[in-house]
Amino acid sequence: MALNIYYSSEFKKSYETNYNFNIPLDVNVDVRGNEKIKLKLINFSMMNSMLNVSEAHKNNTFRIIYQSLEIDFTINDGSYTATSLKDYINNMFVEEELPITINYDKTTNKFYFILAESNLEFYPLNTKKLLGFTNDVYSFINNNTYYGETFANMLPYTKIIITTNLVFETSSQNNFESKYSSNTGMGDIIAWVNRDIPLFSTINYTNVEEIDIPLANRNIKSINISIMNEFKEFILDAPECHLQLQLITYDNTNWTKRLKKLLNL
Repeated sequence: MALNIYYSSEFKKSYETNYNFNIPLDVNVDVRGNEKIKLKLINFSMMNSMLNVSEAHKNNTFRIIYQSLEIDFTINDGSYTATSLKDYINNMFVEEELPITINYDKTTNKFYFILAESNLEFYPLNTKKLLGFTNDVYSFINNNTYYGETFANMLPYTKIIITTNLVFETSSQNNFESKYSSNTGMGDIIAWVNRDIPLFSTINYTNVEEIDIPLANRNIKSINISIMNEFKEFILDAPECHLQLQLITYDNTNWTKRLKKLLNL
């Protein structure tokens, strides 16, 4: 028997979060004797609209010293593309009347600064990975262009991890700390989904390999699902997600073993 479960977190967001939610089942799934239960995630989708620059990610502040003025800049929390981030920073430079602009080279995936006049110092602070400038301080000289040493990193995390409170029959090999165990309802990983796609595109996962997971549970009334990243953090700003699950009951009788016992082999 296979019980199909179609779920959208949008339906219950008025009293649930979109990153940790409970799916009540229309019927209890209950097995006896040699029967067991398998879990299969058929598909999953979610908009890639989570914040990529924020105070929480600690990638939003840098400093410029110009003509003895020390100016600390804070980028507002948001979901930025490289182009929109460039425009936002340039607007801050205009407001401070600084003779510098930041640009983005799509072909190399690098940010670079152009200084129009005078000299100044640039301190990346916690934007090193975001902007690709890895040194602690840079001395910019007028009429010069300065590229970052590394690529722009617009994603503070690259994986969406779907976990459940259901108990897997075998270890999930999730390498999470003990606090993320099946006893807490956040232990066993159903799928790792790639987030490394353009912002505001749809993250899609389809179980093309038809993977199902044997469960130790004998009775299931509801399923808790949590949305996390590879750093063991809840994705607190996760938008609505849509998923299809299956709970499959099956007879786990080992007929070969029983036949050998009957034949005294």
